[in-house]
Amino acid sequence: MSRESADPTVALVTGANQGIGYEIAKRLASEHPDYHVFMTGRRKEAIEKAASELQEAGLNVEPLVLDITSDDSIKLAVDTVRTKFGHLDVLINNAGILLGKPEDSTRQKLATVYNTNVFGSIAVTDAFIPLLRESSKVKRVVFVSSGLGSLAIRTDPNLGPVRDFIEYGSSKAALNHAAMTFASRYRDDKMWKFNICCPGYCATNMNSYEGPDEASLGSLQAVHLATLGPDGASATFSNRHGPIPW
Repeated sequence: MSRESADPTVALVTGANQGIGYEIAKRLASEHPDYHVFMTGRRKEAIEKAASELQEAGLNVEPLVLDITSDDSIKLAVDTVRTKFGHLDVLINNAGILLGKPEDSTRQKLATVYNTNVFGSIAVTDAFIPLLRESSKVKRVVFVSSGLGSLAIRTDPNLGPVRDFIEYGSSKAALNHAAMTFASRYRDDKMWKFNICCPGYCATNMNSYEGPDEASLGSLQAVHLATLGPDGASATFSNRHGPIPW
């Protein structure tokens, strides 16, 4: 592992055992060696394996079990970060799921997706706000969303067919609203940044590796937003190409 900075910027990425979350943690740690990156996931074996791969490459990452659908798990994660560092500087809400079980009812599918994509991300953010307040640096919170959460894209007849995924798309629209609610609470303080990004259609396990882009490309905008300075923007929705319409 790389040598720890005397005053590391402490970051936490949810859903970092694979896919976009893994690539975000990898890019953040490799491009910013003064960061200490907590890689979190709900399965201990999986997140420890993912973190071990990056540690062997000399990156300053640490595995941490975090199931964002469990309040007990969230509390344990907060306590771990508090005990080790006393603060958090960067929170990247990446964990998400696409669909419920095929045999479930519509209501059950919606509940499953919303529990992770919306309720989980809000609960994690709420729980870590006190540790973010303890940071002496810019506090940056990034929500990994999707263009499918854009009402403008959903209703634009000139954009051609857009895949349905009503549970996923509507959950990301709800997540966008939640993110902007957090942003509005701190709109007068330039030391707080709440932003939303879309990683793009990348080849990940979530889409059976159908996406045309490499997962590493999906990490670009999240890492950019996670490293903004005091003059950086807040309350934005973007991908690596620029702003996304609401």
